[in-house]
Amino acid sequence: MSLHLTRPLLLCCLLVLTTAAMAEKARLPIKLVDKLILIEGTVDGQTGYFMLDLGVSDLVLNSRYFTGIKSKIADAFGVNGTLTSLETKWIGAEFGSLHWKRRLAHVLSLEHLEDSKGEKILGLVGGKFFKKCQLTIDLRRMEVEIQQLSKDRFPDTFSKIYTEPEAILPFKYKGGMPWIEVRIGSVAYKFGLDTASEYSVMHEKWRSSVEPHLFNQRTVVSRGISATEKSVMSGKIGGLEIGSLKCYPMSTLFTDMGTINRNLAGANLDGLLGFDLLRQFKVVIDYDRKEILVWRHSNAKDYPILITFGQQRDSLGFIRRE
Repeated sequence: MSLHLTRPLLLCCLLVLTTAAMAEKARLPIKLVDKLILIEGTVDGQTGYFMLDLGVSDLVLNSRYFTGIKSKIADAFGVNGTLTSLETKWIGAEFGSLHWKRRLAHVLSLEHLEDSKGEKILGLVGGKFFKKCQLTIDLRRMEVEIQQLSKDRFPDTFSKIYTEPEAILPFKYKGGMPWIEVRIGSVAYKFGLDTASEYSVMHEKWRSSVEPHLFNQRTVVSRGISATEKSVMSGKIGGLEIGSLKCYPMSTLFTDMGTINRNLAGANLDGLLGFDLLRQFKVVIDYDRKEILVWRHSNAKDYPILITFGQQRDSLGFIRRE
């Protein structure tokens, strides 16, 4: 017996499928504070902004608003290599229509970050928090999309609404942070994707190696997850390639990455990619397939997208030379 679907029935079936597909997806507006990406969420009944930070292990809460239990084994460290003790807390979280019922979060002071940005920040979210998700970061549309992936993942036909990515990059983990291989000149390096890095970062031992691609060098004062400041060299690196795509020059800090490499499981990293990558490309991180898909922003074909709202208050201070 043959089965013929009437147009109303067919439309109804498509609507059910579309609704099911959208049920596990949340699209969140980006609030851009200088070069930091904030998204709104709720943790244990408190609603506010969280910084998207794929460099952290999971979920980090601001001790100004949350109280945890002292952790015996955990410390947090920033790109400057400074350590700070932290607490832990079991929480429930919501971002858009998506729910996480029971997650172990870390609690530490983020007051210096709030003070420097003039913004209330409840915490940081990244790393393994998105382990069963597909995460899209699109600065042109100013939105982050989170899609939770079930065991029976939706077929790729639903992704056909997107154009073919300009590059598909396999990634591995450094702790909870994805890293990919990039090229500067003819040399390959391992760079992590850290969405909270206002600048790209490279291990200071490689500065002489990339000297032919480096310009606008100067000394700056940097601070990371702790309030500790450190003088480092900075410059713009040209000619960095991801897959077959050449990136526009990226502002880069040169610092010792030894603490990160010693304390996070995985291959030793040579650097980190941050805001300068995201302003050039739409990025999809597929944690299920361990792939990063990238599309160059249409208004970055000739020059990267520029986003400024008045005076920048980034984490750098320039050292003036008399």
